Amino acid sequence: MKYFISIFLIFCSIYSSAKDNAAIRASNDYKYTSFGIHLIESDKSGFAINFSIDLPGVFYATLERKADGIDFKKESYDKVVDTARIGAHIGIGDLIGNISSGEISLKVKNLFDVFAEVGIKTSDFDGERFNFEGDDSHASFIAGIRFGNSNHWEGKVFLDTSKEAVIIDSGNPVCRALSCPPYDAKLADDSDKKFGVGILYNLNNRSAIFIEATTSQIIQNSFKLGYQINF
Repeated sequence: MKYFISIFLIFCSIYSSAKDNAAIRASNDYKYTSFGIHLIESDKSGFAINFSIDLPGVFYATLERKADGIDFKKESYDKVVDTARIGAHIGIGDLIGNISSGEISLKVKNLFDVFAEVGIKTSDFDGERFNFEGDDSHASFIAGIRFGNSNHWEGKVFLDTSKEAVIIDSGNPVCRALSCPPYDAKLADDSDKKFGVGILYNLNNRSAIFIEATTSQIIQNSFKLGYQINF
């Protein structure tokens, strides 16, 4: 957590120097083409990189690799998760249109974006000490809203309902060497409902910093601090 605080202070200084260079565009013109680097504080510290690209119409695509440290009994491992998703976003005003009641008709403004992403993710643990039970690839689904001013502060609220790979102690050896622990890895029986909130500040038209917190029912809650390049 100490290095998180140090990096946050550095970002604050960047924010101060870039305050006068903020981009001027439509307040709801949220960027869906970007490259980001995240530092993660969870059970142990980790990192992630992600790339998002805007596609024709309301669609976009995202790719992410996350390496997160975990502790099991007296040993530490890295859990690497690769994710690929196709998403769609639309302003709430464009989604609902007009609300009519008798002779009264109200046009709903695009106060925020609604988005949903669906795809696949693959989980793996470092080394060859684990015997993964079943397919290590599984569905990934995220949905939420994005709001705020795309020139300055933005907010995001989302729900992630994909399953998570977890380590279990089966009591069965998974390799021949005596040093191998009898651990198996498997998908959790139930989907892990992860609720997340994030805050992003656009330093200028090309870069932003953000912080994100996620709660989880199966794995450790996590915090992210990151830097994003917009295209």
